[in-house]
This record gives sequence, C-alpha cells and structure tokens, in this order.
Amino acid sequence: MTDRSSENIIGLDLGGANLKFADRHGRALSIPFPLWKSWRELEDVLRNAFRQFEPAKLIALTMTGELADCFANPAEGVEYLINTTVAAANGIPVTVWQTSGEFVYPEVGCEFPILTAAANWMALATWAARALEAGETGLLIDIGSTTTDLIPLSDGYPCPSGLTDYERLRSGELVYTGGQRTPLCAVSQTVRLDDIEFPLAAEMFATMLDVYLILKEIPGNSSDFNTADGRPADINHARQRLARMVCAGEHQLSESQLTEMALQFKESQQRLITRQLRRVMKSLPSHPQQIILSGSCEFIGRSVVKACPELNDVNLLSLPKMLGSKLASAACAHALVQLANERI
Repeated sequence: MTDRSSENIIGLDLGGANLKFADRHGRALSIPFPLWKSWRELEDVLRNAFRQFEPAKLIALTMTGELADCFANPAEGVEYLINTTVAAANGIPVTVWQTSGEFVYPEVGCEFPILTAAANWMALATWAARALEAGETGLLIDIGSTTTDLIPLSDGYPCPSGLTDYERLRSGELVYTGGQRTPLCAVSQTVRLDDIEFPLAAEMFATMLDVYLILKEIPGNSSDFNTADGRPADINHARQRLARMVCAGEHQLSESQLTEMALQFKESQQRLITRQLRRVMKSLPSHPQQIILSGSCEFIGRSVVKACPELNDVNLLSLPKMLGSKLASAACAHALVQLANERI
C-alpha cells in the first residue's frame, strides 16, 4: 500500500439535499444544497469546498444525489455527478466508491451506474462493522435528515439483503423517513386534538424538522432557511408551520396543543422505524449483540432502540459520541477517507 501519511484525502458524500465532506485530519464540512434546484451551481460549490481541504492528493466520492428529479434517470445522475466532481477537482484524482465494496476510476463508475448509485451507506457500514467482535451479529442504524438505514452486520462485515435502494426499500433496510426533510403528511394522516381524530392537510406545510424544533431535540438556527416555507428553522416559525397542518393559524392552537401534536408525529415516525427494525431483525442470523447508532438524527435511533424491550441487552455504540457531532454528521464521507487511506 502506498504511504499517504503526508497527503490529504477528501471524502465527498454527494446527496440530493446536502454535500458532506471529511478529510484524514478529522475535519468535516456539511453544506445544505438542494441539488434538484441548483445542479448547475454544483461545480462551483464543490470547487470552493475542496479549497478548504488543500493540499489534497485524492478525492473519494460517493453519492445519493443521482435520484434528484433534475435527472431523467439515475444513470444520467451518476454520470453528471461524477463528471462534475472531476471537473471541480481541477486535476486532483477522483476515485468512486461502489456497493461492490470497491473504489473504481470515474469512467468505470459511469459505466456501471447501478453499482455507483446510492452507495454511501455501504461505505459507512463497511467501516463501522469493524466495531463488531469475530462472530458477533449487529446492526447499523443510521438516521439522517431524509432517510433511515437499518444495515445488518455480521462478523465484521455488512450483510445487506440487497444493494440497490429499490432492493433495500423492499426489504425494510431502507426506510424513507428522516429527522428533518420528511413531510408530516408522510408520517401520519391524522392527529388527535381535543379528543377528535383530526385529518391533516396533504401538503408540504411542515416537516419533521419542525417537530424536533418544537420538542427541542434539534436546536433552532435562525440562519437556516431550509424549511417547508423557506422561513427560519426556529421554534416560533416551526409552530406556525405545524399549525398549518390542520389549516389553522398559530394563535388558534395553544403551545401545549402544538407540543402534543409534535409528540404524536414523533411517536408515529418512531413506530414506522420500529416496525421496519423488527422486520430486519428477523433476517439476522442471531440476536444482535451490538447496535451502532449514526447520523445527524442519531437521537431518533436511540429512542427507537430504547422502545424495543427485546434490545435492552444489546450494547449501543454511538458514532456521534465517538467522533463528535460535526464529523459524525458527515460519517459516510469520513468512512470513505478511512477506506481510501487503506486501499489506495
């Protein structure tokens, strides 16, 4: 293996809503980026971000952004994202991670898009699975802003039932719900208000971010405008957005009513994840001894595990506690750096 001890490696996890970077010095960067709206600006944004990690000798790339609806199909998205990254790298070599568990040249990544698409979870699982002892069975629960990954681990390796998002969604190992971007009408169709089962507006009025802002599980950020209505991600605006889900103004509902609504959405989302978690556990070769929690919304995974009595005896390992919240929020990019450092 080539000695890269004096060279920097950049890991890039190129998603549909966020760009996440990490390097071998433990630095991390997350940039909100709505790819479906701003794909033409991607090269400039990447180029500017790469400069923050100079000097770099290698960029390791993985992606989920190929599903963005600015692309006609995932293959077109894979090709665009690879070629744009190569252009932004401005001569720095780029290597592409695939679900086969290998790094390949950019042209190979374009040639085999089904292996390149949505491969970031495999990088994280391949690296994180090393925490298991020989012969142990475990699970990686990674919950981010948009999705939840429930990845079986065995004997130090990931052992998913499928490699594509289609296969993983079918098996329950990919749950399309997360702690920020998920619309509330995708979590529940009703809430109880004043002992009445109240139907919800099927609109993008509010998201799970508003729920966790109101419950103070995600801190407010008045400079963050990546919300359902483009107004600040703070508790006051979150209450206004939540009230719209029942076609009400904020002042038509008390703070206690809005908090109770938020709790109901939280419970509905956790029931959804728990149902899929139990489904995935049935496919494991044995009862899990270790669960690894990861993602920017790791706190949801912790609550889900605590709500499952059958997991009371399982050892919990938290990547945010191990790595720190900033690096853990870019855990897939960090895993890429570790894997590239060993293999390339």
